[in-house]
Amino acid sequence: MADYQNVPGAGDDLNTESVEVLRERLNTMKRLMAERTAQQQDNPASTEEIWSTRRHTSTGIIDGNFLSMAFGGALLVIVSVSVYAFYNLYHAILKKFPSKHEEL
Repeated sequence: MADYQNVPGAGDDLNTESVEVLRERLNTMKRLMAERTAQQQDNPASTEEIWSTRRHTSTGIIDGNFLSMAFGGALLVIVSVSVYAFYNLYHAILKKFPSKHEEL
């Protein structure tokens, strides 16, 4: 370990920890994962339960339906303004370049 102390970045926690400390942390993580696996096997959560708990956490007024309505309204305004602009442009071009009637 004395050789690693002169290396840049040797002050990191992972480089300065001893092997015993790392083994202890590894054993602790293994024990926690085993407990979690045992708990999930005893009481498995269904997909519906997982999604329902995530769905209830968003209690704000801005949800998917609100955003859909807001963006739908914005799209309607953009389309209507575009139609109005092209309608006025079409009539301005007709006024500038009138068609000649030869039947008279």
